[in-house]
Amino acid sequence: MTETVKLRITGMHCDSCEKLLKSRISKIANVKDVKLTYTNDIAEVSYDNKLDTNEIIKTVQNSGYDAKVVNGDETHEETTFKHYVKDLKAKEKIEGNLIKWSVILLLVLALTEIIAYYGFFRNIPDFFSKFGYYLIFLVISITISAIAVWHIKAYGNLFSCMTGMMIGMTIGMISGFLIGLIVGSTNGMFIGTLAGLFVGIPVGVWCGSCCGVMGSMEGMMAGFMGGLMGAMTAIMMINDNLKIITPILVGISIIIIVGLDYMIYKEIRNNKHNVPKPNNLFTLITLCFITTIILTWLMVYGPKSILFR
Repeated sequence: MTETVKLRITGMHCDSCEKLLKSRISKIANVKDVKLTYTNDIAEVSYDNKLDTNEIIKTVQNSGYDAKVVNGDETHEETTFKHYVKDLKAKEKIEGNLIKWSVILLLVLALTEIIAYYGFFRNIPDFFSKFGYYLIFLVISITISAIAVWHIKAYGNLFSCMTGMMIGMTIGMISGFLIGLIVGSTNGMFIGTLAGLFVGIPVGVWCGSCCGVMGSMEGMMAGFMGGLMGAMTAIMMINDNLKIITPILVGISIIIIVGLDYMIYKEIRNNKHNVPKPNNLFTLITLCFITTIILTWLMVYGPKSILFR
């Protein structure tokens, strides 16, 4: 006689996730059929004789996801981008703080640059052409990376292994690339690469650590590649519309970060975790302020390659 057990599987994001889990669960003894889709995390496993549900859960976990047995006709409401946009306005939710904190952080860092200009830089010839233009995008880049980090850390370690790896890779790559690009545009590839590495690698490791060593390694590798590629892009385009491509690259990075935030929101909302309260952003603002001061000083007064002398 064929029986069915239902499980909620968390962490699926694409067809590959679906095919991988179907294949591995189907190989378990006595399993006859597996019905699941990555858009609906309720899986139905049909079996003959006895079935060890712990073996299914262990198989799912070893594949980088998580699972638990559910009872009754539990259904899954698919989370859409409209839900995400709606919750950006909900003050009681973590997402409801994203825009507010973004604006606050952007204003703090912009004010820092304005004070630095009138206090130290105003007598530098052609300051805006050489440095000011890129400092604008430095402030924007630090803001979008920091807000993404805050969103990740506000949820603690609630992510599946697969999502944690994606988080480490994305945030490490984007933060390293943007800092490498901007510092490389004023100082050259060597200093730009170092700046990108020293920002991208720690940020990627810290954020990826939500799923252990695997996520940290993904973050480290992504930060390494991002820092190097950002500085390389700046030098390759130094005489080929670098000032035009910079806002385009920053804009694409913002879209990627928004996508990352939506992915985080979607997994947490679908999995119905007990969500912690948002942490105060004061510490992150302080770190961003210090980072902005150091990178600004480096861009204006730091060593420069022969191309900028």
